[in-house]
Amino acid sequence: MGKYVIKRVLLLIPTIFIVCAIVFILMRMMPGDAVDIIMVRLRNSGKSADEDVVRAMMGLDVPPVEQFFNWFLGVLHLDLGDSFFQNGGVASIIGRQLPISLELGLISLILANLISIPLGLFCAAKQDSLADYLLRVFAVFFMSVPMFWLATLVLFYPAKWWEYSPEVTYYSLIENPVKNMSMFLVPGILGALGQAGTQLRITRTMVLDTLRQDYIRTAYAKGVSQRDVLFRHAFRNAMIPVITVVGGSISALVGGNVILENIFNIPGIGQQLVTSLGYRDFPMVEGCVLIMSLFVMVVNLIIDLAYKWIDPRVTFD
Repeated sequence: MGKYVIKRVLLLIPTIFIVCAIVFILMRMMPGDAVDIIMVRLRNSGKSADEDVVRAMMGLDVPPVEQFFNWFLGVLHLDLGDSFFQNGGVASIIGRQLPISLELGLISLILANLISIPLGLFCAAKQDSLADYLLRVFAVFFMSVPMFWLATLVLFYPAKWWEYSPEVTYYSLIENPVKNMSMFLVPGILGALGQAGTQLRITRTMVLDTLRQDYIRTAYAKGVSQRDVLFRHAFRNAMIPVITVVGGSISALVGGNVILENIFNIPGIGQQLVTSLGYRDFPMVEGCVLIMSLFVMVVNLIIDLAYKWIDPRVTFD
């Protein structure tokens, strides 16, 4: 396993390079850049400046290839550069917003698992019952409905009918837990519902497949209770596909709630990414995508190692 881990860690370097190159190229393909926005602002405020001087100050006066390698060498030295429109470096800005996105992602992840895994086991135990059909219908509904549409409805109708809307000013969990939860609970539940639908169906399917195995029938023949069969025999052996789906949800902790962060005005890394795209803030966008990608790669490695812990028969080549 040690060789496998070393190999995967070494593969992170070329993967990060490819991710950086793709993001850099796509950003440069967008029409306009930060200099254009700055010059328009200066003209609107009655000020003047030499565009070439502004471009040189932002490091955009050299060829794109040189810009990329200057930035990538900075990344290798753990320097993500400075934002074009915000005071401070990209790393420090992301460092302030990353915990906010993680909090929202963790709330969604915990709620999704609390909903999906018990209900998935229940549906497997009560296969083809009325409750099983109803839960599967709800699962498919929340998998299919566009999250931005559902979030918009949740914001609009409670405000219209009951004059209720979630908190829009961010307070840290330590500073004010009540207002923090008031802001995060509704988007956390919405984020959990979509994840829970997928995980419920996967859990049900894999547990049902395991329950058809010979050793399960043997356990029933020995008089083992249905609860023990489900939790001690079927559930663990059905966990690898479930862990794969849950791992995808964990990977999305940082960047998976971009829509919810923007709709509910949550100042996380997802909202920062969308705002920076609008301003063509190249270092900020590239830094956000890099952190999101790195988080996904690390989580995927951990999930792969978890397979071995769940099923000792798994081998790594």
